[in-house]
Order: sequence, then structure tokens, then C-alpha cells
Amino acid sequence: MRPWYFSLLFLSLALIPPAPAAVQTLDVKPDAKPDLAANAALKYWQAFAVLPHLDKDQEKMIEDWNKIPLDAAAVKLIDSSEKSRLYLHRGAALPRCDWSLDFEDGVNLLLPHLAKTRTLARLAALHARYEFEHGRFKEGVEDVTDVLIMARHLDPDPSLISTLVRAAIETIAIETLAPYLPRLDAASFKALSAKLDNLPAGELIQQKLQSESKFMLGSIVKLLQEAEKQKSGSWRDALKMVFGVEGGGDAPDVIKAIPSLEKAVKLLEDLDPVYGQQAKLAALPPAEFDAQYPEFLKKAKAANPLAAACLPDVSRLLAGERRNQAQMQLLKAAIAVAQGGPDKVKDFKDPFGKGPFEYRALDKGFELKSKLLYHDKPVTLVVGPAKKE
Repeated sequence: MRPWYFSLLFLSLALIPPAPAAVQTLDVKPDAKPDLAANAALKYWQAFAVLPHLDKDQEKMIEDWNKIPLDAAAVKLIDSSEKSRLYLHRGAALPRCDWSLDFEDGVNLLLPHLAKTRTLARLAALHARYEFEHGRFKEGVEDVTDVLIMARHLDPDPSLISTLVRAAIETIAIETLAPYLPRLDAASFKALSAKLDNLPAGELIQQKLQSESKFMLGSIVKLLQEAEKQKSGSWRDALKMVFGVEGGGDAPDVIKAIPSLEKAVKLLEDLDPVYGQQAKLAALPPAEFDAQYPEFLKKAKAANPLAAACLPDVSRLLAGERRNQAQMQLLKAAIAVAQGGPDKVKDFKDPFGKGPFEYRALDKGFELKSKLLYHDKPVTLVVGPAKKE
């Protein structure tokens, strides 16, 4: 992944994976006043504003939201997030979400809402665990499904990072729900299925590749040109900054070898159609992509010295996307099995296999397994209480 993506991910996540996608806008007449209250993002920002201030112990609890005991300390943390959850639910009830991001900032685009959504998702997941444990299935399902909706509300923008965070938050929701599926009542299953069937659509990597190139590459060109206006030759220092090269010392060979600003701009502009070619490859079936992409990337890097630094790691991005797709289908299959028994697994085709998911009965639940490998292990969903260590 490119250097500026590491910086943005660190900032955005507080961490530590067709046509250009348009930024979502208000569907109103030019002379009409927009209904600002109908924008889910404003509800989420209110949720962020009243997030509890966490001490170091509570930060650790949030990191281990799915493992910590639901003791007095956990209940205190849950209670402190009540107002944030209220606005989470209000935001999830609205169909439109516009984060009003300044895409003209390009590589300097800040995404502070991404870290906040992850914290809010974990607090809601912790509350859902508490509700499920006390038999309040309706409330637990509402928490989990509204976290899924919030995750999908991250996606209507042209940045790849939002898609990565969306997938991570969806995993939080799925991992919260799975242990309790065998205990849900009929009304809870009905509410859960209705929410899942009406989730906002998430955008695919292939769509994001097309749109991201427009604002990312263009912003780098603009940055270099503006730096050059300030001081002759400073475009090279600006390029070093974009690629994460520390100040001082010589620029890396790839930058030193570029003879002029004009050549640098030309190299960047030449990468735009390469993004389009990546998008076409990303749309292929997994086996075809995996077979064709290494040679494509090799040729792209040989043809353009900036390709290695600028092009996103599509193999890594698609690995995460495939895992997310498998998880969502596994969840739907698990819901059917939990209600109707093991034979229901036959109704759900593994999107990465030739037949249904593999079913295995467990002591107090079951396991569903996809043929998809992620980090060399099959993507699996364990349903029912986790085995005691």
C-alpha cells in the first residue's frame, strides 16, 4: 500500500485492509432548501461528540470488546455510551449519508470520522453482548444491525480507505451476533432478516479504483505545481513528501531520475488509465484476477517509475473485499440454519466455491466454512457460544 495510505490509515483508524463513484448529494431542486436533519452523518457526528472519554483501561476494554467479561467495569463503560448509541440509532434510521468531505484536498484529505465510527461500533457491540446475555434479543439485534448500516454509510465517497473501514466494522457486527444466533426468538430473526435485506449497498473495489484516481492523482499534480510556484525546484521535495520520504538527505532514485516537473506530471497523468485497467481486472472472477494481475503489475511498474509508489495494492484490497463478501453470505446462511436446521445450508451457495458452505455441528452450535482462503485459512463463521479456553 502506498506511503500516504499508511499515514491516512493511522490518522483515520487510530490503528495500528464501471463508472466513477459520485459523491452522494442532496436529491432536491436547486431552489429547494435541503433537509439537513435527514442527513445521517449529522446524527453520527452528534454520537461522536458525546462519546465517553476513555482512560487507558477502558481503551483496552474497547480493543477487546468481544472478549472482556461483562462485569461492573464493562457495565460502567456501556452506560457511559448511552447517548452515543442513541444517535447511532437515529443516524441508522436515515437513508442518506453525506460526510461532506473535502475531496479537493486529495492526498491531504482528512477522514476523522473513520476512527470515530470504529469506536462507536465497538461500544455498540459491547452493549449488544450485554443485551443478548440478558435475553433482550430485540435490543441486541438493533445494535448489531445499526452498526452494519453505519458501516455502509461510510461508503459513498471515492476513497478506498472508507471501504476498508466499512469491512472492518461489518466484521465487528457479525462477530457480535454469531454467538447468540441459536438463542434468538422468532421476532428477533424477523427483524434481523428485514434489516439485512435492506442494507445500503456497499461499493466495490473496482468502482473505487476508477473514482480514486480522479481525485488522488490530480491532487498530487496540483500539489507539485503549487510547490513549484513558491520556489523553483521544490516540486521534487513535494513529491518526496507525498511518497513518505523523510526530509533531509537525497531523494530516492526514482524521484532523482525524473528530470523535470513536466515529466513528473506526465508520469502521474499516464497512471490514470492504469487505474482503469486495474478496475477492469478487479471485476474479473477471483481465479482470473489472480492469474492475470501479477504480470499486469510487473508491466505497469516497468513502464512508469511512479507506478510502484502510486498504485494501490489491489491484491490486498480484493482479499479483504472477498473475505467481507464471504462473511456476509455466511451470516445469512447461519441465520437460516439457526432457524431451520442444517439442511438450510444447501440454500446458500458459497460465492467462492462450487456448492454450499461446509457445515459442521458443534457442542452448542455449528460452524460454516467457505472455500475462500484469507491469510491461508478458510473464512469461517462459528455460531453459538465460544469454546472456553
